Amino acid sequence: MKKKTIQTPAFQNLLNEFESYVKVKNYKQGKGSTMYQSAVREFLIWLEESGITKIKQVTGKESVNYLEYLITRPNQRRTGTLADKTIKFHLYVLGIFMFNLLESKQIERVYYIPSYSGDNEKPRNVLTVEEIKTLYEHCQSDLQRAILSVAYGCGLRRSEIEALDVRDVQFSSKMLIVRDGKGSKRREVPMSNLVIEHLKKYVIEERYQKLVGKSQIEEAFFIYDNSKRMTGEYLGKSLKKIIEQTENYELIKKDITLHCLRHSIAHHLSENNAGFEFIRRFLGHSEINTTYLYARKNKMPVVTF
Repeated sequence: MKKKTIQTPAFQNLLNEFESYVKVKNYKQGKGSTMYQSAVREFLIWLEESGITKIKQVTGKESVNYLEYLITRPNQRRTGTLADKTIKFHLYVLGIFMFNLLESKQIERVYYIPSYSGDNEKPRNVLTVEEIKTLYEHCQSDLQRAILSVAYGCGLRRSEIEALDVRDVQFSSKMLIVRDGKGSKRREVPMSNLVIEHLKKYVIEERYQKLVGKSQIEEAFFIYDNSKRMTGEYLGKSLKKIIEQTENYELIKKDITLHCLRHSIAHHLSENNAGFEFIRRFLGHSEINTTYLYARKNKMPVVTF
């Protein structure tokens, strides 16, 4: 089998620059450094075959598609597909490559690189802005719009949405309070005017009606008709219902979860040049390196949301 080579001169130059970068940063010498170069070479060839010949054209969409390619790519040394640790290594190297591109000003901003934990895991889907708009357009209740606004507009995890109380949604300060996030971390999330509009409408026109005639005080923000707190499972099913209402086969087959909406807002913030520190605080991560694959001078860890 003939070995594939890079056809685009600009891509070959990027690979040559990356080779020098790896040596200067002293990632690994000898055979180790060639593994880094091979991983980037394969990515660049895959980009060419996908019709992309300019590195600035790469977005999070290509990253997700590339992970899908890696998961299904045949192993060239044995039967079957690539080992989980090999897929993780490829993503690790792509993070280093991305930082090299930033340092050399070949790109102006980061693009999303998905995480992978193995066990035949599918990459989490990142929706486009247009797909998010489609979901909103097909909501059939104030509750559905409110769920989207908290999951996507505020980037909350499913457990954080379930635990949300009325007192946590502070319209006057335009802040949503997550009192017990992952790692027992408290954070304040800014709400956009549109998010505030959707949440106010839900509280006034839908949530209030469920409490009419009830004697007990219910603290939960999202409640059933019997005024009890909604479970995370039900919130997830509500999103599935919204997706089904679109009757859009491409959206339906994506297997979108509430966590996908969290990934999507992180990606969109990055695409709009939001800083790492803002995204870190917004998502409630203790370290910037859990917000995206990013680089420090001698380390590039894999992102985990």
